[in-house]
Amino acid sequence: MRLLSAPVWAIAAGCLLFTASGAVAETRFAPVEGSQVAYEACGDGPKTVVLIHDGILDSSAWDGVWPRLCDAFTVVRYDRRGYGASPAATAPYDPVADLAAVLQAAGVANATLVGSSAGGGVAVEYALAHPDAVKGLVLVGPAVSGFRPTDHFMRRTANLVGLLSRGRLEEAARDPYILTPSAEAARAFVVADLGAHPGNFGAGRMMRSGEGVLGRLKDLSAPTLIVTGEIDMPDVHAHAGALEALIPGARRLVMPGGGHFIYLERPDAFVSVLEDFLAAP
Repeated sequence: MRLLSAPVWAIAAGCLLFTASGAVAETRFAPVEGSQVAYEACGDGPKTVVLIHDGILDSSAWDGVWPRLCDAFTVVRYDRRGYGASPAATAPYDPVADLAAVLQAAGVANATLVGSSAGGGVAVEYALAHPDAVKGLVLVGPAVSGFRPTDHFMRRTANLVGLLSRGRLEEAARDPYILTPSAEAARAFVVADLGAHPGNFGAGRMMRSGEGVLGRLKDLSAPTLIVTGEIDMPDVHAHAGALEALIPGARRLVMPGGGHFIYLERPDAFVSVLEDFLAAP
């Protein structure tokens, strides 16, 4: 069952979700090569937003922004293979093809893609493969293939992986770059989601990625906003700056009061940022 936070709640064993305005979002499954992927769609606004989660949580990470987005836009979110309600991958798979399958199943011809961390990498690769289908890109603490991590990043990642593999979820959720120290409600959500969906940890290992897209970023034509939380890792801030320089016309925004999961900690402020971006001609 999907974990939800107010003002979204589950009925019928988590298959139907209601937004604050009463809009219903039913969990559906899109066929992908050798499997299926769970997705939800809501709203009927003239602009479409697709939410792509990070490499640790699943699509419920967007619960805090989902109701307000559903009231203003057509919105799709999905669980990548092995995350949330989607079955685990049994062989390496192409995340770009999976996203294309989800959008086809949801009847989406073009959209603004909002990708968090590894989801930002998926959004970039999709935009390069399907430029005419992408109206805009919002990359949140993005992890894009081709950047070389620092030793600090590798040590921190190894520590986080060790904590998660031993089930020490509370300690993992206190990683200093994910959330600010006082964000107890958001931290409890992270712990609960990881506890309810242990398959999330390690699910991304089956995802195939390209050789690296740095040399192709100049080919991106969609308006692009790069968002980082102010306490996110130095690597993330450095990569965000590089993306701003390499993607034509890209703009970068550092949001105060949060880290890697800024949309968990400051959902209303994050939605306002999205609304402003989507309002631009």
